Amino acid sequence: MTEALHDSREPQDSPALDEIDRRIIAELQDDGRRTYGRIAEAVGLTEAPTRHRVARLTRSRLIEIVAITNPGAFGFRLRVAVGLRCEGDIDAIAATISEVDEVDWLVATAGRYDLIAELRCVDEQHLYGLLAERIRTVPGVRDIETLLYLNLFKASYSWPPGSGRRVPDKPAGARRCPPVEPALTDSGEKVTLDAIDRRIVAELQEDGRRTYGRIAEAVGLSLAPTRQRVARLIDTGVIKIAAIVNPRKVGFLHRAAIGLRCEGDLDVIAAAITQVDEVEWLMATAGSFDLMAEVSHLDTEHLHRLVADRIRTVPGVRGVEILIFLSIFKVRYPWPPGMTRIYP
Repeated sequence: MTEALHDSREPQDSPALDEIDRRIIAELQDDGRRTYGRIAEAVGLTEAPTRHRVARLTRSRLIEIVAITNPGAFGFRLRVAVGLRCEGDIDAIAATISEVDEVDWLVATAGRYDLIAELRCVDEQHLYGLLAERIRTVPGVRDIETLLYLNLFKASYSWPPGSGRRVPDKPAGARRCPPVEPALTDSGEKVTLDAIDRRIVAELQEDGRRTYGRIAEAVGLSLAPTRQRVARLIDTGVIKIAAIVNPRKVGFLHRAAIGLRCEGDLDVIAAAITQVDEVEWLMATAGSFDLMAEVSHLDTEHLHRLVADRIRTVPGVRGVEILIFLSIFKVRYPWPPGMTRIYP
């Protein structure tokens, strides 16, 4: 699900966005390392004010420009959501679960689950060990429900709604895409990463626009091979460097997961739901729901109209269950564990 969510306790002061700001953000969502010169040309400014605007957007934390890493490149091929029903102190339970490295996303919800966690696992045995030894044993966890992600229909790291990466549709339905994709060379071989690659990734997780010179100094290489390695990491899909926009700072203060029970052709149903701008993520799952979506919304009325008018009306949608996010305890978009934001 979505990386780069921000807790409701975060200060909301942020600069007002004009059309040029939005166009700059769109450029950086497409390529977080795009040169200031190219951005300036695209938005109709000179380079100096473009630099100033990008600095203002990042300083206010309206955007973060980071390397979004592909877990598949590090051997984590399973992606799983776990719904937890709990008793006792939810904050204390969430604090314990947040310490599990493989948990990269944890929220409290209003609905059938008290907490929803997202796990990244190497394989089924890794998943079993996490559930049996790290999750079920947490005091207060009463029972758990596992939703294995089977197929990715839509994914977005972008904002506002409609600007994100949409998995292209096939004529007959929605494109089938594994939830965790391997990183491959042009010849179709899996990418192997050495210690220097991993250190470069770590540098770009801290700052996606870090200069090649600073990266080279940090990892002990000269400039040319550093450039080549960064290009290889991007071209093979190990990382994508992009501007992550904080939705709360542009007015969309609320989020929810929507579980869908369907009948008929799931690809066709998913293709229709991907057209809804507010739907940022859409997965097929094995478990209680056939599809799970994550949406951002302005308020309860917006959510009601979104579900009633755009989702329930899709042919084949038999049932809808809404899980409103109450608190966000942990979110991580880099991988593997190392750079994690945990909210107090």
